[in-house]
Amino acid sequence: MRFGTRTMSELFVLFASLLALSEIAGAQPDLKRQWETTVEAAKKEGEVVIYGPHNPIYQQLWAVFQKNFPEIKFTFVPGKGAEHVQRLVAERRAGKYLADLVMGGSSTYASFAPGTMEPLKPLLLLPEVNDPSAWWDRKLHFADPQNQAAIIISGEVGTRRGSYNTKLVDPKEIQSWWDLLQPKWKGKLGSFDPRVAGGGGETFLFFYYTPALGTKFITRILTETDILLTRDLQQGTDWLAQGKILFYIGSGQPIMKAKKQGLPVDLLPHPLKEGEVMGGGSCCMAVMTKAPHPNAAKLFVNWVLSREGQTAWQKYAEVNSLRLDIPKDDLASEDVPQKGVSYFMINSYKYNDPARRKALQQVVEEALKKAGKAK
Repeated sequence: MRFGTRTMSELFVLFASLLALSEIAGAQPDLKRQWETTVEAAKKEGEVVIYGPHNPIYQQLWAVFQKNFPEIKFTFVPGKGAEHVQRLVAERRAGKYLADLVMGGSSTYASFAPGTMEPLKPLLLLPEVNDPSAWWDRKLHFADPQNQAAIIISGEVGTRRGSYNTKLVDPKEIQSWWDLLQPKWKGKLGSFDPRVAGGGGETFLFFYYTPALGTKFITRILTETDILLTRDLQQGTDWLAQGKILFYIGSGQPIMKAKKQGLPVDLLPHPLKEGEVMGGGSCCMAVMTKAPHPNAAKLFVNWVLSREGQTAWQKYAEVNSLRLDIPKDDLASEDVPQKGVSYFMINSYKYNDPARRKALQQVVEEALKKAGKAK
């Protein structure tokens, strides 16, 4: 059937579009009212409590929040992720609910029992926060097993490409991880022990899950190269600076610190053929159930995820925010995700499954046993 020049199906599409727009228009004032109500309720609660990392750089970020909401006292309890998990479990067993939010690395959230953290999306009231186009890969990313509570805020890149001695290595020689199996690198490679959380362990997760590398690459690099392993981040950096090794697989932070001190070390300046790790560090945040200041917690999460909050986060934490609609000129070009590069989101919930990590550990253990390095 036709009405003028339009078919019935065209009219239906037009009607549906108008209905959707009308629903959005109706939802906006409702969200605005919810936001205003939340802000006023948060001011009355007068405090927000977060358990988070030791790093003092975040104090500058919290100061920006306090400037915006001076009526809300900001209480910050520093500690390691595992310490916070133990503290929260003990508090809740005792019937104490003291923390509103917990912040830390992605592995922190795999230890919480279901129902410990609030699903996050119902708490997001600002339209700009809910806009998929504002975020990397056009969606919000989560680190918890239920894929709904521990939001991933930052996406660090470049720090797990590996590092090299700048006086002894031309980085152009290394375009693929497989290049390190060439005879000239034998006895000249080092890594943070992949059996230990942190350091090089995340890079080995990338190896494990990347089809072009997988268990075959892990086994060969651990058995064929006489690779030196350490459980001391500084020792790996020292080996590299001294020329004892030429290439190091591990966390980039000690390397960058040593570079600033004038030592001949640096991160690879380019991603490798198989792609690149994205993530690591204190990337994530979650709201606890039965939070003592639920409105202040909701306010804080919305602010942190807003353009203003993420601009401050990126500036003071010195790490790439997953928000795409904020300036990136405060980061070095190599710290910003590049078009055409495949990124492995290591903080994603699916890579923090303890069973899968255990499977990786078994591959590593078997390879090291074969190489005579099992402990």
